[in-house]
Amino acid sequence: MQNLIVRQAQPADAIQCIEFVQALAAEPNIGIGLSAGEFNLTEEQEVQFIQELADAENSLFLVAEAEGRIIGSLTLQGGKRKSNRHAATLGITVAKDYRAQGAGRALMQAAIDWVKANPVLKRVELNVFTGNPSAIHLYEAFGFKVEGHRRKALYRDGLFHDDLLMALLIEN
Repeated sequence: MQNLIVRQAQPADAIQCIEFVQALAAEPNIGIGLSAGEFNLTEEQEVQFIQELADAENSLFLVAEAEGRIIGSLTLQGGKRKSNRHAATLGITVAKDYRAQGAGRALMQAAIDWVKANPVLKRVELNVFTGNPSAIHLYEAFGFKVEGHRRKALYRDGLFHDDLLMALLIEN
């Protein structure tokens, strides 16, 4: 994808980030655990979230930008306790009109490069709907392995959905 910029989220992105997630949540048959109307952070709360991830040594918030607007995001939220600070949970999504064009791969590459350079992180995990083979393929391409299958893990669009727990172990 031409003119794609992957960068760390900034507090000034808060409104655009909120609108991005709200649009995704309203999209039918999307593989996220939010339904329309469930994402109601204020600008102040989103700014705080962006800042918390920026301040944590084991967390990251990236956005993908095209044509001056946010078209994708990736968060890595590291554990907050001594026992789990080495592990981060990854969440990624791309706007419908930009899927299968390289934005997700670019976000993943930037995040994995950051993780491999981070001396704290040793594990990155995520959950993915079993009905999302393109996402599963992307994660496998970056070395993620399936560690578990959760039946009826989420309820969305009037249906129960299974998901997979996948993880990447970091040897740094």
